[in-house]
Amino acid sequence: MKEKIKCSFCNDDATTKDHTPSRNWLEKPYPDNLFTIPACLKCNRSFSLDEEYFLNVLVEISTSRNLISKKEEGGNVFKAREYSPGLKMKIENSLIKAENGKVYFKSEYNRIKRVIEKNALGLYFRKYNKIPNLSLFNCTGFYPFTVVDLRPDEVFLLTYSEKFIQKKWTTIQKDVFSYIVVRDWRRGNQLTMIFHIHNSVWCVVEIPNPRSIKDE
Repeated sequence: MKEKIKCSFCNDDATTKDHTPSRNWLEKPYPDNLFTIPACLKCNRSFSLDEEYFLNVLVEISTSRNLISKKEEGGNVFKAREYSPGLKMKIENSLIKAENGKVYFKSEYNRIKRVIEKNALGLYFRKYNKIPNLSLFNCTGFYPFTVVDLRPDEVFLLTYSEKFIQKKWTTIQKDVFSYIVVRDWRRGNQLTMIFHIHNSVWCVVEIPNPRSIKDE
């Protein structure tokens, strides 16, 4: 009897596939190298809600024209907010006006973290052909950089060699999504994955060493 494929996130039977990176991070036409991992319907739907929220956050903190256009009339973020008044209200309530007059966006970090770790697992499978437990992935940073560059110097330096030559990133879609896996000297040369999304934000995730993951 053929063995059933398991969900990458909860180990139940997989009945669908989950795109990685998340398709709503990308622009149409989607790239030919878009990757999928097995998932159950429950996990897929659950992540979809957080992915929609993540995109709503991106359009609020980015200066990317591609992202900003999504919240204009006719854009998919505009449509999502019209369809879901609760989502629209949540985003509006996240815009905080400070005493200096500037408006800041206060996101639900746990939802951001969940989406980043989920995508890191998918890209890990793409790179190493192994699916570790999702709990082994730990997002340690979400750093916007278009208005004010919030990336810590030590994270930036991880992407360069000792001779300050930029290391090679894997590009899924030019100027939209790329990622890199580096040896993190801050953690005894353990592995860290970094996303570069829409020239707007870096996401940093601690990931397991593939040698420590037993093949199923």
